[in-house]
Amino acid sequence: MYKSKHTLPLVIIGVIVAALTAAQALLIDWLPPAASEQAGRTSTLLTFLFWSSAVFFVLITTVIIYSVWKFRAPKGDMSDGPPIHGNTKLEIVWTAVPSVLLVVVAIYGYIVLERNEAVAADALKVDVYAQQFAWSYGYPGTGIQTGVLVVPQGRQVELHVRARDVIHNFWVPEFGIKGDAVPGIDHVLWINPTTLGTYPVVCSELCGVGHSVMRSKVEVVTPAAFQTWLTKSKAGIAQGTTQSGAAATAANAPGNVAAGKTVFEAKCGGCHAGLGTEAGGVGPQLKGLPHTLAGVTMQITNGKGLMPGGLVSGTDMDNVAAYVMSIN
Repeated sequence: MYKSKHTLPLVIIGVIVAALTAAQALLIDWLPPAASEQAGRTSTLLTFLFWSSAVFFVLITTVIIYSVWKFRAPKGDMSDGPPIHGNTKLEIVWTAVPSVLLVVVAIYGYIVLERNEAVAADALKVDVYAQQFAWSYGYPGTGIQTGVLVVPQGRQVELHVRARDVIHNFWVPEFGIKGDAVPGIDHVLWINPTTLGTYPVVCSELCGVGHSVMRSKVEVVTPAAFQTWLTKSKAGIAQGTTQSGAAATAANAPGNVAAGKTVFEAKCGGCHAGLGTEAGGVGPQLKGLPHTLAGVTMQITNGKGLMPGGLVSGTDMDNVAAYVMSIN
């Protein structure tokens, strides 16, 4: 009789708490769609951890709510409660069960980590450079430096993350990986992209006044498209090298200077002080530097490891190049 009078209220409270917990868990997208093998494994591990924790949360919260309601002291009662010894069997159970779960989680986590960091023989190596406040990417042996990370679907990518100034953190939510970029340290990360698309690259380590705008993107393309991109990028570098000695002025730049000034102010003014005519910004003073049109265009396109590449393109590219040449 003693046990039965507590069972029904506990069950009712437990069902309500479980329903609210499940609703919160299932109705909110806590994690982005997995776009890599690593993200898939990590998401499964996190799901297991969540639901394991949810079971204990429901049990403990149910008992707490029932105890506060059923066994609360009357108003003004300052006396001590009755002495109790406790329940030895219950204490053994609530010590043994979490201990076993801890061992299971440790083994599971080790397996996921080992698989996520297994190195493939044909891994594509990419150098990732972080600096206030931009990401840039280099492909060893190709001469390619770009502000957009392009990787092939279905092939492992080995990222060598480095910082040029302060501590940053490389994070692609859909890839399920994060890694600090620390000056003087080569931090290696591995990803196996599975889904075609474009995903954000975020700095998740406070790195200065421009931290919130330190964004880039990664494009996952088919292997054939990746090879085409590599070929075109190499050809562009060769063409830029050939033209690097050609003189260029605002007069022969193809864009519009006034329009370029407007675009420069919107896209580049945050780093280049005084619209590039003054020193003291994150980026250098552009006025007075010996620019060539090909060099300016290449710098804007690829960043060349010094700034984010690909901020403008098409007509905007021509206009910005014309403006930069006009203050040369």
